Amino acid sequence: MSIYMSNSNLSLTNKIWFSPVNVIYHFRKLESEGKIAPGKKHYRKCCEAFIAAISLVGVIKMLGREFWMQIVDDSEGSPDVRTGCYEKKIRDNDFAIVDVEVVTYEMNSSENLVDFLLRTKLSNTKGYDNLTTILCHINKITNVPDVRELNRQLLEKNPKIKSPVVIIGKADPVKEVYRMVQIYPTVDLDTTFDVIAECKARTYNGVLLLNKGSNRIPKFKSNQDEKHYPFEDLGFI
Repeated sequence: MSIYMSNSNLSLTNKIWFSPVNVIYHFRKLESEGKIAPGKKHYRKCCEAFIAAISLVGVIKMLGREFWMQIVDDSEGSPDVRTGCYEKKIRDNDFAIVDVEVVTYEMNSSENLVDFLLRTKLSNTKGYDNLTTILCHINKITNVPDVRELNRQLLEKNPKIKSPVVIIGKADPVKEVYRMVQIYPTVDLDTTFDVIAECKARTYNGVLLLNKGSNRIPKFKSNQDEKHYPFEDLGFI
């Protein structure tokens, strides 16, 4: 996820950003309470945020930088999730934004992974640009080809793809261990990590608030005392 968007393109509609660890904690809590479950309202949206949060935990492990995220209202059309981080940590507005579109390769998917991606998020009718990362959650037991072969197939079958493509899935049938790797435009960000262990190693850092400065440039400020919940806009607290 190495493509960045400037703050000048950022909507100020949603001013609250959450740590991915916070998102994972609240998802599991709501799931245990039966509020997030298949067939219930906003289930797909909550799962998209959960997978995006897990992927960010992997990115944090690799890059050693703090990342933030927010669920994007469906009324915007795209993306599913917006993520951000301080790229240089020099000024308040050095906050790099990445849009993320999430798609799940399910148990009932009969196509191979590449054809599934080309039919869904990488379809020519979608037209996502290079500022949008496609995050594919592999939610089935399957033999995934070597990542370099996946890269070769994508380049061969549709060389016009603009968006970076990242795949993520469980690497252990029991433990919360995931493998994540970017397969397009290049093979990169390959990491395997224990989500629970990584979350336990981090401390709560509150939420990140976006405000306009005196010069109308968006500014971000972390606030540990701010009381907001990742899924509050979906009706869950």
